[in-house]
Amino acid sequence: MKKKIGLLGGTFNPIHTGHLLLAESARDQYELDKVLFIPTGNNPFKLSQDEITRKHRLKMVELAINGNDYFEILTHEIDQNGITYTIDTINIIKEIYPDCDFYFIAGADLMFEITLWKGASELLKSVKFITTFRPGYSHERLDMRIKELQEIYGASIYKLYATEMDIASSDIRARIKNGYSIRYLLPDSVAAYIHTHGLYLSELPFEDENESD
Repeated sequence: MKKKIGLLGGTFNPIHTGHLLLAESARDQYELDKVLFIPTGNNPFKLSQDEITRKHRLKMVELAINGNDYFEILTHEIDQNGITYTIDTINIIKEIYPDCDFYFIAGADLMFEITLWKGASELLKSVKFITTFRPGYSHERLDMRIKELQEIYGASIYKLYATEMDIASSDIRARIKNGYSIRYLLPDSVAAYIHTHGLYLSELPFEDENESD
C-alpha cells in the first residue's frame, strides 16, 4: 500500500495554532503517514518576502512542529531565489517520494482560486485535495465548487471536518505591533522566538496586507 503524505504550504508568517490543528486534523481523519509543511519562497501572489523573513519563518515552523513525529518541513520553495509555483514543487516532491499518494491540505478559499494558478489543470489531476471550511464560504457553496472541479478537471477533493479556528497571521502581526497578547494563538516556543527577535514590531519587512492565512 502506498504511503499517504499530506502537503501544507503557506507563508507561515507566523505559523499559528490554526495551521497546526488543520494539519493534525487532516492527518488523523485521512490516516496520513506524514504531513510536510512547505514554507513558500517567492509566492507570485505575495512578493514581499526577503531573506531575513525567510530565515525567521523557517525557524518558527521548526519550533512549531517540534515534538510531532508526523510533521516534517520541505524547504524546496524557501531555498529558491526566483518565484516558486506549486505545480513545480509537486513535481519535485513526486521525484523525492515516487511511491506515495499526496494530499494537498487547504482552506475552502483555495478551491475558488486554484484555477488561477500555473498548471492548475495538471495540479488538480496530480494530487488529491483535503479542504476545510472557512468563514465566508457556506457548505452549499463549497459543495457546488467541489462538484464543478470534479466534473471539469477530474479532481479528487475530500472535505475535512475539523474544529474551525478563525486565526489569521495578519491579525497576530497586528496584535504584536499594537502591544496586545498573542498567547494561545500560536505555540509558546514561537511566541518566545518572536519576542526574542523583536519580530513584527514594525511594518517592514513582515507587512503583507494581502495575506490572510
